[in-house]
Amino acid sequence: MEEKPLLHYDREGLETLLRERFGVPAFHGRQLHAWLYRRGVFDPARLTDLSKALRAALAALTRTVLPRTLEAVTGEAESTATKFLFELEDGERVEAVYIPAGDRNTVCLSSQVGCAYGCRFCATGQLGLKRNMTAGEMAGCFLAVRAAVPERITNVVFMGMGEPLANPVEVMEAWRRLTDPDGIGLSQRRVTLSTIGLPKAIRRLAGEPCPPKLVFSIGSPREELRRKLLPVAGRFSLEENHAALREYARNSKHRITIALLVAEGLNDSPEDARALHRWIGELPAKVNLLRYNEAAGGFRRADEGKVEAVAQTLVSLGRTVILRASRGRDVSAACGQLAARALTSPERR
Repeated sequence: MEEKPLLHYDREGLETLLRERFGVPAFHGRQLHAWLYRRGVFDPARLTDLSKALRAALAALTRTVLPRTLEAVTGEAESTATKFLFELEDGERVEAVYIPAGDRNTVCLSSQVGCAYGCRFCATGQLGLKRNMTAGEMAGCFLAVRAAVPERITNVVFMGMGEPLANPVEVMEAWRRLTDPDGIGLSQRRVTLSTIGLPKAIRRLAGEPCPPKLVFSIGSPREELRRKLLPVAGRFSLEENHAALREYARNSKHRITIALLVAEGLNDSPEDARALHRWIGELPAKVNLLRYNEAAGGFRRADEGKVEAVAQTLVSLGRTVILRASRGRDVSAACGQLAARALTSPERR
């Protein structure tokens, strides 16, 4: 068998690996899976319920590669969020953000190295798309964050670098590893995928046996403006996305989260709120208002009073609105900022 990092394998893959390569019963694969994913132990010498011979063989013939942490920046003034810059085994760089908030501690994971969609408000779009991440790399980023923070992680959202639904097979495999009760063990209801709106991919996701919860980052409820903000995804109309989201909500029984980015002059007026309300219509949805963290595209952070006015308008129209305390502005938490800076640093030239 081709040598691959142990995190390349899910539980069944580890069972097959140990049976076919090392000639041991499959239950040893389940033991190894628990050490890696549940306990976060990667040194073969510490896998005490495996035989010494098997531990020695694992050390000699396999490898476990967590991404290397190049930078971990924790906010001081505005938040306690921590932004991680990771280097993958091939030298590519991706990000994750840890956002603690009492009993809700969230990790924002990337799904691609860079992104092909070029959204005007996103720093990742400046990088272009290098490649898709593997499920093992995504799980590895989670495990690296988990090992670095003191609190128990309760939530994951794929809202970092890249478009998750442009890498659906690996993202869904990562979702299964994150929610495997015999491994990492997060609740299925607490691992969420975010998309800028790919209707065909949304419909395919609706056909999954256990569809994950979904966030739709709308950009703008105004078609013409949305096309300018999302030069690639904007080719898919708001009407197409609405129909796909209705199908998704019907099949999954989940309420959709509509993420609305609020910046100065962008989605920052009561009329913008009313336009969003009209677009949502009967779609079972809640609205998550996101304050803009300065990154790309020439936007500026909106006045807090305007953000509150947008929230209050939506509430008055009967919408459920999430407006959490702003976190991450002082750690370059907008997607792609650390990676973009690293790519232009002297050692990368």
